[in-house]
Amino acid sequence: MPTPIIIKPTKSIKGLTPMIDKTHVNFDPELAGRAIVDGLAYLKERLDWSGSKIAKTLHLPANTVNTWLKNGFTPINSHVLHPDIQVVIHLLAIHRSLEAMFDNPLHQRAWLTTPHPELNAAPEVLMSQSIDGLIYVRQYLDYVRGRGA
Repeated sequence: MPTPIIIKPTKSIKGLTPMIDKTHVNFDPELAGRAIVDGLAYLKERLDWSGSKIAKTLHLPANTVNTWLKNGFTPINSHVLHPDIQVVIHLLAIHRSLEAMFDNPLHQRAWLTTPHPELNAAPEVLMSQSIDGLIYVRQYLDYVRGRGA
């Protein structure tokens, strides 16, 4: 029989607090929707990608992504994120890693378009083939950055 997990209180500035905070900040779907589009707009400008290229990478209809960008808002209905929004977050995480690794957007684009032996392809190709490819590139970048890149 598995041993139950016991959450022990820890000391903090506020006194004793549980290690797992069961309270959460009120989720504002409008603010989250604007933040997602702000991230996509920044990525679009920084990498010089079109809305259609972003949509292809995210495996979403181009008119959906272009509408989000045009309206400056992504519809988010709850704190449980729809899979469409989750893939956007993966792409933004990839971009965050590239920003940390390279100051110059030309180098970021070069990294995305150059075949890497560890990936057996260019990251951009993997990301456009499937959502699994997008997630794989994110995991690879997380691994590389964890090793000091």
